[in-house]
Amino acid sequence: MSGVTPAVLLAHVATSSAQTADPVVTLDPIQVQAPTFGTSGIVATHSTAGTKSNTPLREVPAAISVVTREELDRRGVQDFNAAVGYTPGIRAVDYPGGQGAADIYIRGYRAINFLGIYQDGVRGGFNNYDSNIETYGLERIDIIKGSVSALYGQGTPGGVVNLLTKRPLFERLNEVQVQGGSFNRVQGAFDLSGPVNDQFAYRLTGLARDADSQVAHTPDRRLYIAPAFTWKPNADTSFTVLANHLWLRRGGSEQSLPISGTLRPNPNGRLSRDLFLGEPDFNKEAIKSTSVGYILDHAFSESWRLHSITRYSTTDTEYQAMGASNGGALTNNRFYKRTPYARRQDSEGVLTDNHIEGKITTGPLQHTIIGGIDFATYVRRDRRWIGATADLDVYNPVYGAPIILPAAPNVRATQNIQQLGVYVQDQIKVGGLIVTLGARQDWVTSRTKNGITNSAVHREDKAFSYRVGVGYVFEAGIVPYASYSTSFNPLPFNRSDGKPFEPSKARQFEAGVKYQPPGINGYVTASVFNITQTNVATADPNNPGFFNQTGETRSRGFELEGKTTLTEGLSVIGSYAYLDAKVTKDTVLKGKRLEKVPRHSASLWLDYAFQSGDFRGLRLGAGVRYVGRTTNATNVDKIPGYALFDASISYEVGNLIHSLEGLKLSVSAANLFDKRYFTSSFYQGTVLEGNRRTVYATLSHRF
Repeated sequence: MSGVTPAVLLAHVATSSAQTADPVVTLDPIQVQAPTFGTSGIVATHSTAGTKSNTPLREVPAAISVVTREELDRRGVQDFNAAVGYTPGIRAVDYPGGQGAADIYIRGYRAINFLGIYQDGVRGGFNNYDSNIETYGLERIDIIKGSVSALYGQGTPGGVVNLLTKRPLFERLNEVQVQGGSFNRVQGAFDLSGPVNDQFAYRLTGLARDADSQVAHTPDRRLYIAPAFTWKPNADTSFTVLANHLWLRRGGSEQSLPISGTLRPNPNGRLSRDLFLGEPDFNKEAIKSTSVGYILDHAFSESWRLHSITRYSTTDTEYQAMGASNGGALTNNRFYKRTPYARRQDSEGVLTDNHIEGKITTGPLQHTIIGGIDFATYVRRDRRWIGATADLDVYNPVYGAPIILPAAPNVRATQNIQQLGVYVQDQIKVGGLIVTLGARQDWVTSRTKNGITNSAVHREDKAFSYRVGVGYVFEAGIVPYASYSTSFNPLPFNRSDGKPFEPSKARQFEAGVKYQPPGINGYVTASVFNITQTNVATADPNNPGFFNQTGETRSRGFELEGKTTLTEGLSVIGSYAYLDAKVTKDTVLKGKRLEKVPRHSASLWLDYAFQSGDFRGLRLGAGVRYVGRTTNATNVDKIPGYALFDASISYEVGNLIHSLEGLKLSVSAANLFDKRYFTSSFYQGTVLEGNRRTVYATLSHRF
């Protein structure tokens, strides 16, 4: 079938099915619109993330958290970490030199690179250089908790994050804004959208920033531009082209601070909060990332539709930084040993996901059926130089030390990854009962070529994943549910005999209750879960440098989340999570807690908008985020917990001066009291400093 694409093949299957359906099967109308974007307020009721169809959240047998555009704006969110800061079960790691790609833990498991971040339903990137996130370009963020390989393929057991990009609107929406504040920030942004005519709409979103950061000699500069175009020739078809280009310039500082002088006393005192561990004339992080793709939705009939998305992306990276030579330990309580390294990387990838959705009725059973194929191919070319330089006196830093790098790279590698997945899902309804059945087969191949030795490692993995869920919708809006799901993730290790590892696998039991009170703009969910991950790599005690595949981890806990409008103008966002995550089988780490994961975390945000009187147009917001004590992988370093306070205030100027309608002034503050806090870093005995207080004033105009 030369020239037949997955989308065309699926379209043929759908059309044939609709034309030759058994006479006893009746077809129900299906919603063919694009996924729900313009959610009003902070409460979302539908999501495509949990089922790949636009399903009510209460009908999905999994905990899903949604951060809407309205919530992002009310809290004055500037980066991904702040965006998910009030979401239970997700832990974001702060990088003081400027947050790049998201580094997160969901239900105790790290979800970085291509394992945890999706954009518009396909992977957002393949490594931490090509998966940077600009939150101004997002409409909402959906976090799906638990093992979800039955829908998404390989990944970590904790879940995935799906970012939904701003798309063209067939109604006028224009915004321009300027911003200034902490660390010399100057920023401008615009978001322009509207119809060209009845069939065409556009959107152009952009942002430019020039700023410093809380670390000396470390800039935070970026340019972002995202044009989009939608063609909707009729009510049955929508074709959208999405593109974006992101340019970043930061200091490239690894910033693994020694525990001595931060968490522990040092005879010379505490380290300066803006201490820079690199070299101003050497450190550099410059990233250029570009992507372009399309999203096609087409209804063949009242009961069958095709959804197809394809995206091409490319990234160029130049990265120079300083690592810790001695695990971050100080010599004579003040000298920090450093290893300079340089990295040049370019990558490109193509991703596509194509599925058919159909609704049929067989007897008393109503079915929503999904069948799809997704494919991803990715290549990365990587060169690295590792050198030497002088130690740094962290209490009296003097920069300008000579840096020696080898003429030829120490590492020259090319990596190719391909993944093919075929999946099916059936959501069955009878009365208030909902049963969700899903299954998927994946094939993953990878080839890594060592350009130094001219050798290559080739491996092939395959895995079968599934999900079974059940729920019951009561008229009062209460939905109890339970589910069992699996996931897998290929491992890049070999046994001592040279044979490749099998993929690590995980299984999750989850049960909970969702509550959407009738007539009230609110949504509450509570869930308990138990995740067991097997086939985990563990050190081989008989063959140093090699691994066995006998490790096991377990994460179990409880999550509670609620978002609602209590009275007119008063909104509440609250969450709590308890997490018991530890290693249950390992030759060295058995019984240890999983790194960077607190047992307890909680958050609460309140905001109030005055509805009448002299203060009409004024909105006040305040929140607190609590993260409990954490540890590193070995459980040697104990990192204290902390509580951070945030606040915001905004005013619609048009309520005072009618000629300035659409003008809004807002001020937002994160870590309002400048609490000093830390997370464990890359080496035992080192920490990363958390984000300091930031205060930004934004003047925006909508017209």
